[in-house]
Amino acid sequence: MKIPVSCNKDCGAGCPLCAVVEEGRVVKITDSAEKGEWMSGCGRGYRSHKVIYHQDRLRTPLIKNRETGEFREAGWEEAIEYTADNLQRIKKRHGAGSVLHSGGGGACRGALHNSHVLAVRFLSLFGGCTTASDTYSSAASTFTEPYIYGTGYHGIDAATLADSKFIFMPGANIADTRFGCELYNRLKALRKNGVRMVVLEPRKTSTITGLDAEWIKINPGTDTAFAAAVIHDLIANGGADHDFIEKYTHGFEPFRQWLINSPVKNADWAADICGCSADAVRLVADCYREYSPAALLPGLSLQRGLGGEDATRMMAVLQAVTGNIGRRGGSSGICTWSSLPRPRCGKLGMSPASAGAKMHYAPVSLWPDMILDSAHNPPLKAAYNCGGNYLVQGADSAKSVRAWAALDFSVTHELFLTPTAAASDVVFPVADYLERNDIVFAEGNFLLYSHKAVNPPPGVKSDYEIFCLLAERMSFGAEFSEGRSELEWLDYFLTSSDVTEPEEFKHRGIWFGADNERLAFTDFVADPETHPLKTPSGKIEISSEKFKAVGGNLFPIYTEHRPAGKFQLITPHAGSRINSQFINIEGTKNRNLQMNVADAAARGITDGSLVRISSNTGVVETIVELSEDIITGTACLSCSYSNLLTSTLPTLPSKGARTHSTFVDIEPA
Repeated sequence: MKIPVSCNKDCGAGCPLCAVVEEGRVVKITDSAEKGEWMSGCGRGYRSHKVIYHQDRLRTPLIKNRETGEFREAGWEEAIEYTADNLQRIKKRHGAGSVLHSGGGGACRGALHNSHVLAVRFLSLFGGCTTASDTYSSAASTFTEPYIYGTGYHGIDAATLADSKFIFMPGANIADTRFGCELYNRLKALRKNGVRMVVLEPRKTSTITGLDAEWIKINPGTDTAFAAAVIHDLIANGGADHDFIEKYTHGFEPFRQWLINSPVKNADWAADICGCSADAVRLVADCYREYSPAALLPGLSLQRGLGGEDATRMMAVLQAVTGNIGRRGGSSGICTWSSLPRPRCGKLGMSPASAGAKMHYAPVSLWPDMILDSAHNPPLKAAYNCGGNYLVQGADSAKSVRAWAALDFSVTHELFLTPTAAASDVVFPVADYLERNDIVFAEGNFLLYSHKAVNPPPGVKSDYEIFCLLAERMSFGAEFSEGRSELEWLDYFLTSSDVTEPEEFKHRGIWFGADNERLAFTDFVADPETHPLKTPSGKIEISSEKFKAVGGNLFPIYTEHRPAGKFQLITPHAGSRINSQFINIEGTKNRNLQMNVADAAARGITDGSLVRISSNTGVVETIVELSEDIITGTACLSCSYSNLLTSTLPTLPSKGARTHSTFVDIEPA
C-alpha cells in the first residue's frame, strides 16, 4: 500500500512523499508520484521510517526521582496528574509567566501538529508563559528584513530562476539545507545549461561539488566586506543601475560615502579581510556587469554570526544597486526560506478563551541566562519542552545544563531520551509524523496532506492528545480542543482554504496553487507610487533611521570581530540530519572536526588524531580530518557537541544566535 505523507520537520523544505506499507509496517519512503516535475525528497525523509522503529524509541511516560536522578515508568493518568499538579503549584507561587516554553522545531509545518503552536495554545489557556520571540535559525535576518523592505515576504518561487543568467550564493549550501523541495534540482538544470554560478564559502560544500559551481574561498563572517567591495567596483567601474537606485531606494548617498571614505572599500581592502584575492571580488562584479538578470541566494549562515544584521542588509543593497529586485531571474538578496505567502488554509492558533493570558517574549538564544538571572522578572521556575532539544541545540551547552538543573520542574515531549529529555522531570512519549494525520505547509505555493501511515506503538500519543489530556485535567479541556478530534480539525481547516476539492487533495496528497512563478516586489517596481513599500520612505531602505534607533547602523557596514591568533569555528548543518534529529540512525555520519592541512602541520596535528578544541565556554576533544577543502584559519564541526564551545552572547541589535562567530584554539590532545 502506498500512502501520501510529508515530513513535518524543521528542514527548510516540505516534500511530497509516499510511505510504502506492508503488513502494517512502513518499509520504504519514496517521492510521491503526484509531485511536481522538479520536486524531490532527501535522504533524511527517505530514512525517516527508521526513526519510528528504532530500538531506543520511548513507549511509556517517565517520571524522575530527583533524589536519585533515576526515571521510572508511569501510567498516563499518573504522569498527566503529576505534570498538572506541578505546573499549577509553580503558577500559584510564581505566576504563569514563570513557565518557560521551549522547543517547537520538532514539528513545525503542520496545520494541527505544530509543536510550538500546540504548546503555546495550551500554556496561554494555563494563564500565559514565557516563550521565544525568534528562532535559532534566522533571528538576525527576520529582525532586519522589515527595516529594508517593510515586510518578510521578499522571496521568489524557484521557477522564476529560469530567467537568471548569473546566480551568486554567499554562504548557501542548498544541497544540504534545501530551502524547498525543488530549488536545488532547478539549480542543477540551470548549471547544466551553462548558467554561471559562484559560491562564497570557507569550505567546499556539497552544493559547490554538486552544481560544479565556482568556489571563492572566504573567511567566515566576511561576506559583508566582500559584497561591499563588489558594490564599490560596480559604482566605480560601471554596472550600477543608477536609475533603479534613484527611483526605488532611500539613503544611498550616505552608504556611498562610506564606500569611498578611507579606507576605500575596494577589492584590495576586501581581499585583506576575506582571505581571497582582489581578482575574486572583481570576478563577481564582472559577472554582474556581464550577466543580467542576476539572482543572489544567500544562506542563513550569513546572519548566524556577529554582524549578521548588516550581512543581511548588504546583500539586499547589492541587488538594489544592480537593479535585480522585482524582476524575473533576480531576487531580493535575502534568504528565500519562508519568504512568500503559502496557500490559504486554516491552521491551529490561540484559543479565543486565552484572550486574557499574560504572555512574555524573549530571544531564544538567551533562555539559559534568563533562568540563571535571579533578578529576571518573571523568575523562570519551570520549562515545558515540546519538540526541542535545547540543551544541545542552543549555545553554551554547559550553561544550558546548569540552567535546566536550576528549574523546579520540567517536562518534555520526545521520541527518544535526548539530553534535554534525560534532564527533565517528566517525559511523554510522542508520535512521529508517519503516525498521525496532518496538512503540511511547504516552501512553495502548494499544500501537502500527510496521512497516518501506521499507528504509533501502544502507549504512545500525539502532542495534541497529550495536551488534550492535560487541559482536561486542568479544567480547560473544552477550550483547548473546542470539541474537535484531530481529523475533525483538519476537515475544519479545509473549509477555510483555497482547496476546492478536499477529497481529491487527501487522495493525491498535494494541492497546487494557481501561480507557482511568484516573485516579490513586482507591483512596487512596476508602480512605486501606487504600491509603495511599508517602510518610512516607501522605498527600499539602504539607510534606515529606524534601524539606527533600535541600536543598529544607519546603513550596512563591515565590522571585524575575529580576535588575532584564533581559529574561527563554523558549525553548519549536516546534510544527513536536522540538528540532533536522525543522529541515531544508520547512515547519518557523525562528522569529526575538519581542518586545513597547513594549519594542522603548523601545530603537529596529524590526520585521524585526537585534538582538543577550546573556547571561552568549554572544551571538546574529537578526531580531526585534514583537508584542502577548508580555508586556513577556519575549522568546521557540524554536530551538536559544537555547542559546548559556542556563546549565548548574541549578535546585536537582533539578539540572534551567533554560533558561526565562535573563536577557538586547537591543539593535539
